Amino acid sequence: MVDSLSHLTAKDIMTTEVLTAYEGWSVKRLSDFLVKHRISGVPVISSDHSLVGVVSSSDIIHFDSQSQQQKKEMVRDVYIEFSGMKYSESDVEALAKKADENCTVNQVMTPHVIKVEETAEVNDVIKLMLKSKIHRVFVTRENVMVGVLSTSNILQALVDA
Repeated sequence: MVDSLSHLTAKDIMTTEVLTAYEGWSVKRLSDFLVKHRISGVPVISSDHSLVGVVSSSDIIHFDSQSQQQKKEMVRDVYIEFSGMKYSESDVEALAKKADENCTVNQVMTPHVIKVEETAEVNDVIKLMLKSKIHRVFVTRENVMVGVLSTSNILQALVDA
């Protein structure tokens, strides 16, 4: 594909310092985090640090655009899952008014994660990104995330070649 990159692997050009979001964070905390770090998306990890999804500012926009009824259902799901109890309709309505504080990243993230092993050849990663119409992939070593490889990393590698 690109001869000047044929000798490189994902590990060679990936970014290793990757910000992550925790699946249990509130949507508000996620939003504040993205704004603070001036980023548009992050991988999502679980309590055992496994990669469970990806979330972006567009997911937050989609969440914000949902009806109050949809937000009530999301809030109800969170509280039933965590407490095992059912809540009254008035309690759920009150919680739904602050849905961004009461709904979690896990509810708004995309659980399908496109990832590659760190030993993947960059040309193969480029093909995957083009086929999947994405701008970044997560790089793993034995299913543990070790970095991210974006179109910016690829462009920098081309400049450096």
